[in-house]
Amino acid sequence: MIGAMKQANPKVSFDLCHHNPYWAKRYFAADWEKWGVDRVFIQAYNEKNFQAEVDYAQKYDGIAITDQQLHRLPEIVANDKIKGVLVFPLSGKPEATASKLKQASVK
Repeated sequence: MIGAMKQANPKVSFDLCHHNPYWAKRYFAADWEKWGVDRVFIQAYNEKNFQAEVDYAQKYDGIAITDQQLHRLPEIVANDKIKGVLVFPLSGKPEATASKLKQASVK
């Protein structure tokens, strides 16, 4: 699918937000490292494993957090090994999440 889409539009980017490679393979049968995607953002939604997920995120294109983890933004932004951040609106309200994100970035 990726090859066909890129043939139709070479500018299209296939980005993935998923669990780290270990969890992806073991618990979801998702060997995404072989899928040929352009960018990978590691989900760090679990507070108990947050630092371990940061370690993975530093090796890929970024980290994905939820709107309930905006308190993590200062440490993420300060980490020069993390290239990008995705914020998932776990609340199901993307506009409210965008507003919270804007308020958090002003501080």
